[in-house]
Amino acid sequence: MSTSLNLKVALSALVISLFVGTIQWLELQRIGLAGEQVGTLLSGTDISAEALARAPLEVRLARAVFLAARERHDEALDAYGYLVEQGGVQFRVTALYDLGNLHLRRALTHVEKNEINRALPLVELAKDAYKKALRLDPNHWDSKYNLEVAMRLLPEMDRIHRDGGEEEAEEEEGALWTTVPGFPRGLP
Repeated sequence: MSTSLNLKVALSALVISLFVGTIQWLELQRIGLAGEQVGTLLSGTDISAEALARAPLEVRLARAVFLAARERHDEALDAYGYLVEQGGVQFRVTALYDLGNLHLRRALTHVEKNEINRALPLVELAKDAYKKALRLDPNHWDSKYNLEVAMRLLPEMDRIHRDGGEEEAEEEEGALWTTVPGFPRGLP
């Protein structure tokens, strides 16, 4: 009886090992495919909708960054809108941080063109994304830093807006950046 018991135990161990090995192999295949898809995005080529539908969240995040870098803002916003509700806490923090960066970059583009009215809501959206990220992870330093930048930028933009709108803001070109509180003004 002990021989048949040993045989059953060995056979059970073999089946379990095959099962675990198959699961690990499938995970490696998934990681390899995700790496290929991210590589495709890094090379400047978008991935197909079919591939995106089966892609893991990390690939979807890489695609959102890809879309934002190519100024396909509406598509990037849709992608981030989905991603901020998915995955674990750290993944959502990363997605919210990237979303805040997208809004802040767009706001700064409008500021450079002296389009303060268009920049204000984007700065508010950026602040909101950074605050949500910090609610999930209060120690996320990058979100803290960018939130502070956005908060320092907004009062100055409000002042320019209140003092006469975008017409007078053109006269104050550069004032937005030279008078941000807390930043040194030249050499000692």
